This record gives sequence, structure tokens and C-alpha cells, in this order.
Amino acid sequence: MSNIDYIINLCFEISEQGKTPSVALIRNMAQHPLAIPEVIKGLQKWKSNPSDRPKIHKKPINTGAVTNQSLQQRVAQLEAQVATIMQELAKMSDNRPKPP
Repeated sequence: MSNIDYIINLCFEISEQGKTPSVALIRNMAQHPLAIPEVIKGLQKWKSNPSDRPKIHKKPINTGAVTNQSLQQRVAQLEAQVATIMQELAKMSDNRPKPP
């Protein structure tokens, strides 16, 4: 789906909520950054033909197995980093001079 089609679909969603689509509302609802000139172009296309909704072409959904595995690996890495940091902090606090 092109960004223009995405913007037009956002206009339909905003309109279905009983609101009037605007550049600010579109950019606020978008799930990724959109250039203002592109938003204006999409909004103008929607206003010129508000009954012609573009078809949504969805990407195939990933089963999530790879994502879960990579997330588990990332968590393990982060836990190891935290453990290392905690050890370093413990060493630093042991080496601090004690107040008299």
C-alpha cells in the first residue's frame, strides 16, 4: 500500500469516528512518520472522492516464532549485562574509602 492510500484509509477511519480529517489528526494517528506534503495530497484526494476507499493490501503475518526467539535472546543478553553491571557496582562500593 502506498503512503497516499494509507493516508486515505486514515481519513476514512477518522471520518468513521465522527471527526473531520485534518493534517494534524492524520499525522497523529499514523503508525509511522508521514511528510506533511504527502498528508496534504492524500487528504485532498480523499476530499475529492470520499466514497472511494483504497483496498488494503496486508503483508503476510509472521508466525512470531522468530520474533519470540530473538526476544528471548535479547532478554538473555540484557540480563547478562545487568548482572555484569551489578558486579561492577558491588566492586566499586567495596573499594570506596570508608568515612572516618
